[in-house]
Amino acid sequence: MNRIVENIYFKSPVILQNFLISAYGYKLFHERYSGNHDKYLKVLLKTQWYTKEKLMDLINKTFVELFNHAILTVPFYQKLLEKGIISKKDIRSIEDIKKLPIISKEMIRENPTEFLSKKYKEKSLITINTSGTTGKTLNIFVDRDSRRYAYAFFSRLKDWADIKSELKNVTFAGRTIVRPDETRPPFWRRNIKMNNYLFSSYHLSPDNIKFYVDKLKSIQPHYIDSYPSSLYKIADYMKNESTFEMSPKAIITSSETLFDYQRETIEKVFGCPIFDQYGCAEQVVFVSQCEKGTYHVHPEFGFVEFIRENGSEAMPGESARLICTGFTNLAMPLIRYDIGDTGILSNQACLCGRNFPVIEKILGRTDDILIMRDGRHVGRLDPVFKGLQSIKEAQIIQEDFDTILLKIVPDKGYIEEEIKNIVWELKKRLGSQAVINVDIVEKISRTATGKFRAVISKVRKN
Repeated sequence: MNRIVENIYFKSPVILQNFLISAYGYKLFHERYSGNHDKYLKVLLKTQWYTKEKLMDLINKTFVELFNHAILTVPFYQKLLEKGIISKKDIRSIEDIKKLPIISKEMIRENPTEFLSKKYKEKSLITINTSGTTGKTLNIFVDRDSRRYAYAFFSRLKDWADIKSELKNVTFAGRTIVRPDETRPPFWRRNIKMNNYLFSSYHLSPDNIKFYVDKLKSIQPHYIDSYPSSLYKIADYMKNESTFEMSPKAIITSSETLFDYQRETIEKVFGCPIFDQYGCAEQVVFVSQCEKGTYHVHPEFGFVEFIRENGSEAMPGESARLICTGFTNLAMPLIRYDIGDTGILSNQACLCGRNFPVIEKILGRTDDILIMRDGRHVGRLDPVFKGLQSIKEAQIIQEDFDTILLKIVPDKGYIEEEIKNIVWELKKRLGSQAVINVDIVEKISRTATGKFRAVISKVRKN
């Protein structure tokens, strides 16, 4: 929402806010679950049981078709063909993928239309802004059919968890649905179209948690979709209760690293399994847990290479860069995309019977959590940078409970108004009492291992 619309929303009564959220929910439902979504899901429910050989045939066929589409319609790949760097006959199977260059976030950020297929008109596409883990904005273009195809994989995950989408559900996410300085409930809003209650993750202070718990008990959700840190706060508050009077079918977590201590507490309190997932706005990889608790790469969604820093292929058990090729977005096909995260491949088979690659662990996704004076833990702050075009990098440093240092590396065409937007977005999440100081710098230091930290908190964590 732009600021004018947002101000109107926040000044509206809760009943009208629920109506506006439901209207937006209808738009999202149509965008994600209409059209060919059900047809795609029906196919995915069959391909998940393919033999290794049949699955590899599908991967090879899909990749070759994607490559041919790219060299015919995507400027970046057309230039590779024109310069003789690659030819059509060079790509016969997924094994030939190493003949193509690795592409970076910076390459896409600098010139996103270079990776946009000429088959599609930009105005007809869905634009997704993502800041990634470095605070840099990426513009990702997705055609509507590809978007529905991608969400068919999420629907398959819900099938693994035996979740019925039409039943009552609860979401804890990073959307600002309640005024930042609100101190009294309700801290949730209703999306009637999706039978969903959207809970604010930014108002989970110790004084407010009891309201969240009471509302969850009254809703009796069929399933919960949440940031791990948000649901853990509630589970930790409730762990000493003798009875909870609620047991959802399953919990889906995403967007943050799910720690073992969080899983243990959440599953014990809510009495159901967690199905953790990992994906990205660039639509190049989808990883999720199956009913046996194993993390699988969904191979029909995309192909993942595990690459050492020296460029060679990593062995199972080794920490490696994730180089991803997405199969679901024909409008902006990304081949050998360095997503910026690391993971560990496993050579173990899963008892679920699916012949999908198994990931031992996803690394490199842990941002610091900001701890506010009222006890709230605020994480997943990268959305405050979405849609910004004149900033190279940004870093949030919490100096004390109320003081935030925002470091900004400006890009060409730097616009001061975008700094004001970041401050606005931060205050929406942290509250108006937060003092946000801005420091314009030439560069932001990395860690000793060369890693970028988008969020740093100097507040002691108890």
